[in-house]
Amino acid sequence: MAKRKTIAVLGGGSAGFTAARTASNLGADVVFCMGDNHALASLCVNRGCMPSKAMFLPIDTMHHAREQKHLRVEAIRPEAYLEQIVSWKDREIARFRAYRQKAIRDHESDDFRIVRANARFVDAHTLEAGGERITFDAAIIATGSAPVLPPIDGLAELQNDVWDNDALLSNTRLPQSLVMIGAGAIGLEFALRYARLGCDVTVVARSRPLSRYPERFGQRLAEIYEHNGVRMLLGAKTLAIRRDIEGWFVIETETNGRFEPVTGQAVALAVGRRPALEGLNLQAAGVELDERGRVQIGEDMRTASQPHIFAAGDAIGRRMVVHQAHIEAGIAGENATDEGDRVWHRRADVQVVYSDPEFAYVGLTPEAAVAAGHQLVSASKESRLVGKLHLGGDDMGFGEFIADRNSDRLLGAGLLCEGASDMIHLPGYVIDHEHTVHDAASAEYYHPTRIEIVSGIFDALCKELGGHPFRRADQRSG
Repeated sequence: MAKRKTIAVLGGGSAGFTAARTASNLGADVVFCMGDNHALASLCVNRGCMPSKAMFLPIDTMHHAREQKHLRVEAIRPEAYLEQIVSWKDREIARFRAYRQKAIRDHESDDFRIVRANARFVDAHTLEAGGERITFDAAIIATGSAPVLPPIDGLAELQNDVWDNDALLSNTRLPQSLVMIGAGAIGLEFALRYARLGCDVTVVARSRPLSRYPERFGQRLAEIYEHNGVRMLLGAKTLAIRRDIEGWFVIETETNGRFEPVTGQAVALAVGRRPALEGLNLQAAGVELDERGRVQIGEDMRTASQPHIFAAGDAIGRRMVVHQAHIEAGIAGENATDEGDRVWHRRADVQVVYSDPEFAYVGLTPEAAVAAGHQLVSASKESRLVGKLHLGGDDMGFGEFIADRNSDRLLGAGLLCEGASDMIHLPGYVIDHEHTVHDAASAEYYHPTRIEIVSGIFDALCKELGGHPFRRADQRSG
């Protein structure tokens, strides 16, 4: 009988647990080193996607009810509304956390050993964790990420007073004004909700919103935010931060040679995250980092310098989203155990920002598609022309897709509208499975539904490519 492999997993978050569980299910002896802060190891469950969405739900519900103007809507205790939201969020997240911790405990056995301590490499086949040495056949690095601290003059001295993601999730007192530094997903999501609570919000960012995607989406989202009372100070570099004599924050900014101070009672920093690799002693294991300080890995999740050591999730510094972390960790666990070569062919590469309306994108941007040699055709549709979106108050959003003129295949798709995070998966499936625009346009779409924005764009693309889509119901009148 072949010897069971010992797989060591470093990191107790979502990627770590998936990797450990996969390896165990495939017959490996697993040593799961969850870390000192194991109870809060999962960013998504504890400090990321789940608690933030729990906070946004009641805020957005009240906002949209007020926008309809049919009823007078207010919180049960308006003066303590944020406190109520945070309290409810904490109760719900505690349930998620308990469920996850139980799932981990249920796996604990002789061949799935849990070490609730940080691990570090001693050499290429040995770890040290919790005062003991652990010998492994293969290891998987899944230690997550940490917030980035940008080089802003004065930030180091005020670091404990400037809000990060954790502070945004736990704060219960609404400031008069908030300056959000950064227009990434976290900055955009929280800036809007604080504005809807009645806070005077300014977003300071070096680039436009959604800067990785077609410019029209970022421009429209900025218009929507301004319409919601959020001041968007874009193309602005944050030079310094200090407090004035009244204790308010003063942020010195520079835009095209013009210097402008921005003041706020509170400041939040949302400029991204980096792989959390400190303390792992990777050099002892022979694991090399690239010029950006990231682990060099292949699509099979193996590190370039040590084929028996793998990495997955936020620790590799690619797309820091939990669904990709699970897929990467599953591949790592499988290849580490079976010495396989499974890879993930990423075509759709789904991205979502939980703004309101939501933004979602799959596939190639127009610039990337042209660079890859494609001849493009595009089509778009405004959300106000889709009956169910219009009735829900979504009159400022839109969607735009691109396709290859020669193959008729969908290449990229973007949606900025209510429900975009759900609807984007249909064009994502079309891209992943390399279907044509004509295939997508010939599908059945129920009326009235929000996904008619997707069918409308497919129909328009189909016509551009010489096809004849079905005649569909008028989306405004039904």
